[in-house]
This record gives sequence, C-alpha cells and structure tokens, in this order.
Amino acid sequence: MISDDGIIQYYDYIRRLAESKCSSKHDAEDLLSETFLAAYAYIHRGCEIKYPKTWLANTFMHKFHDLLRKRYAGGDVTADSVINIETFEAAADDDAEMEEFYATEEAAEVRREILYLSQITREVLIRFYYNGYTVADIASQLGIPEGTVKSRLSAGREKVRKGLTETMTENKNSIPGKLNLTYSGSDGPNNAPICYVEDDLIAQNLLALAYDKPLTLSELAETIGIPTVYIEPILNKLTMGELMVKTDGGKYYSDFIIYKPWEFLEKFKSQKQFVAERFERFWDILSDALKEAGRLGFSEKLNKRQRIKLERYVILDSLQRFQLRLSDFAGNISDHRKRRDGGSWTAIGFYFPGGYNDEEYMKASEYTVRGGCRTHGGDTKIRISGENTAQVYLQLREFDTTLWDCPGRFGICHSYFGEIRKLLWYLYKDIPLEKTDISNNMLENIDRFIEIAGLLARENGELSVDIPVISREEFSEVERVIGRCFERLSAELGDEYREYLKGNILDIPKHLTGVRDVDRYFPATNYIVMSVVRLAYEKGLHLAGVDYSCPPVVLVYKE
Repeated sequence: MISDDGIIQYYDYIRRLAESKCSSKHDAEDLLSETFLAAYAYIHRGCEIKYPKTWLANTFMHKFHDLLRKRYAGGDVTADSVINIETFEAAADDDAEMEEFYATEEAAEVRREILYLSQITREVLIRFYYNGYTVADIASQLGIPEGTVKSRLSAGREKVRKGLTETMTENKNSIPGKLNLTYSGSDGPNNAPICYVEDDLIAQNLLALAYDKPLTLSELAETIGIPTVYIEPILNKLTMGELMVKTDGGKYYSDFIIYKPWEFLEKFKSQKQFVAERFERFWDILSDALKEAGRLGFSEKLNKRQRIKLERYVILDSLQRFQLRLSDFAGNISDHRKRRDGGSWTAIGFYFPGGYNDEEYMKASEYTVRGGCRTHGGDTKIRISGENTAQVYLQLREFDTTLWDCPGRFGICHSYFGEIRKLLWYLYKDIPLEKTDISNNMLENIDRFIEIAGLLARENGELSVDIPVISREEFSEVERVIGRCFERLSAELGDEYREYLKGNILDIPKHLTGVRDVDRYFPATNYIVMSVVRLAYEKGLHLAGVDYSCPPVVLVYKE
C-alpha cells in the first residue's frame, strides 16, 4: 500500500515513458500531469495502490490510448504516434511486486502544488480528478461552458506540471518581512485598520507584495509561498477593510503608502545638511523664544528641571509646526478618505523586508520625533476624598524623542493614557494616593516613572511631580510664544524649506489612488526637527549639563 506522498518517486520513470511514446512534448506533459492527478484522486477516494509503478504505467497507457482513439477519429494521427505495446508490457511487468513506501519532502511539495491554484481553477480540478465528475457535469454544476471547464483543466494541469518539474526542490518560504501599520483620522464603529494586520505576518507580507504592482491570487501565492486556499480569506479580509483593492480583472493591490527604510535614509542626509547650513538662523529665532518663555510670570513657580522640560516643549512644538504647516502646499494632513463603515482615516505602512539590516536606519531614528505631539485628556473625574468627586480639565501634552528622554513612555504600564494625568494631579495637589482611585498597576510602576520616564521625583521619601503643571490660561501664553516663533521661522526660512521639499517628493506606483501628496513628502520632513535639536545639543546650546530623563511634557489643567 502506498500514499500519495510516495507516488512522486516514480515521476521520472513515467516521464521517460511518456517522452518515448508521444511524438509531441506537449502531449507527453499533459498525459504525465493527468496520470499523477488521477493517482492522487484515486488515493483520496480511499483506494489502495499496491503496485504504484505498474498502476501509474497502466493509467498512463489508458490515457494515451484514449488520446490515440480521439485522434484517429479526427484523422490527425501519424505513424510516429503508434505505441509499441509489447515494449510497454515488458517494462510494466518488471515491477509486479509490492513497492516500499518512501515519504520525501519533494513528494510533499508536489502534493501541495495543487493548493497553489486559484480557486476557480482548483475547484474544477478537484471535481474532475478527485470527485470523478465529467466535463459536462462540472459545466452544469458551475454554470459555465464546457470549453471553459476544459481550459481550466488544462491551465491547472500546466501549473501542477510546473510545480513537479521546476519547483520541486525550491524552498518557497523566504524570511517574512514586517509591516508596521499606523493610521490617522477616526476609525469606524467596527474595527480600526490596524486590526487587519496586527500579529498577522501573512497579511503584512501580502500587503507589501501587492504594493508595487497589482498581482493575481496565484501570483501572490507563488511569491509568498503559501497556497491560495489559505490566502484567499486573508485577501478578502484586507479588501473588506479597505487596505486592498481588487480590480475587475481579479488582481489585488494595496491602496495606501508603504514606506521602505531606505527611502527615509535617502532623505536623512539631505535634511541634516539643510539644517546645518541654516542652523544659526534657526537657533537665533528659537533662543529668542526660550528667553520670552522664561519671562512668563508663572515660570518662577517652576524648578530648574521643570523649566528645562518646558523649554524642550517650546522648541519641539515650534519646530514641528514649521515642519508640518510649511508642507501644506501638498495638502491638508487632516484630510482623510471616508470609509464604508463610517470611519474616516488614512493608513500608512512601514515595511522591513525579512533579513534587512536595519542598523543604519535605527541610527537615523535617533533624529525622529515619535508620534508628533501626543495630546490626550480633557474633562476628568477626580476623587477628592471618600466618594466625593470633582470634574477637572486635565490634558497631557508630550513629545517622544531619544535625547535624554524615554520614548514610548506610555508602554510602561497598560493604564498609562487612562491614569497618568490623574496620578500627576493627585501628587500635584498633595492628595494621598491610598485615598484615590489609582490602580495597582499604575502604583506598581511609580519608580519607573521616576527613574525612566522623568515624570516624577522623590525627595526625602516624598513623591512629587517633575514636569511643568500649568493652567489653561498659562498654557495660552506658552502657545502665543510658540506661535510667534513659528511665524518668524516661516518668514525667515519658509521659502527655502518649501523649495527643498518640492525637490524631494517620494515616487510611488502609478496605480495607487489612496495616497495623499502630503504623505509623499513625509520622508523628506521626518528628521528636520531633531536635526536642529541634536545639533544644538552637540554645540552645547541645549540640554547642557542634563544627565537625567528630561521629557518635553506639560500637564495643562483647569479646575
């Protein structure tokens, strides 16, 4: 008894037999494919093949005779096509004993080749070879012409033949890449776009593969090395989630911008050069803004560390406004496509191919501001004592950098966004934490907010807030300083910056329809802000003497 995994070891024998009996190479290849597919179908119906070499040879000869009969009937057979039956019978009788089963990786690969066919081709082959239906039966079942059934059978056999002869020993599965997906805007009531790719490497790599040009289901399956039967549901999911588009011709493409690390590296050096050539002009304007902020009335209530953190905030907010608003000629960064489920968002992908050495990219990442200015909060219910509560406006405004900062500080504990503002407020108002509604998860991470994040301090065993805490009126004064700084930067350097950007737009595939021009300029703007900040730090003009976590974070309140 033998399984379909052991059948393939006789492939070369039947191939030689086919080539010796058929005058046409095409006929030999067709009959060879049909013979092996018939063997797979026979086994999957629960039947045994005790003498596989003989069984395969006999099956081939039956199919060969059928072909001859059809051609005799059509009058197009030649003398060269006639088989020497005596030679065949002698060859077949040599292996009339039980063949030993050998499971090979090559055989398993051949068996999987059938699953790489597209659904419309695969269903015809399965019905014909595995279920035993005739061409007429299948045409009736699927509501298609018999000619279409025959052409799909032929196409399917050809794909299997290629799998048997060309990719038998190839390893289709390469190292998977990683696609990090972000989005801006508002998601719908059902799902955010990230949920379609999160923790799904297959979905991530399908999106990356279908970015440069539209690909068919079979092309995607062949390239990613996963049978179509497995990736079809994923493609449907991505299409329904509006991350992919399926064309009328049955091809798929990813309809959002997908950045590659080298596209950013190409723009990194030019941005550093742009800043270096104009640094004195940048810093003259920024230093004036810092002096102005230092003269604001409330600054006297801040300690030295808090003042430095406020200065960091002023610099970063001023430069980010310069970076973003002066690229407005490319479109509004807040413009998002309306989605079927009621959402309005724009997806952005960052793809790192498998095996990519990201050392240079990670070094350049030291010059990024992660996530821009994260602003979260608003009216917040605060427990005053016992069950008594009050409504307080609390807004945390923070930038994430890698310069004496804790990037991604919100990852310290899972309740960061929900509770950090309340924790800071309770400490600022000297309310004992044991009487508040702060969770154990947040309390267990107090030391990390001191040592790593730089949000809290402990002196003589007492906790205190180590960032600026200012009222909404006081923050309005800070924003006026930032606004004036931005206006000066725009007037002094804006035209040069716009010219630089216009010469650095990112090329994208022509078939994409869901990409905003403003996103095409992003790689050319990503390093501008921190190029100024880091150069100032290297020159000793900024963060001089700082050797502690010094995040640019401000808590704004209104009681």
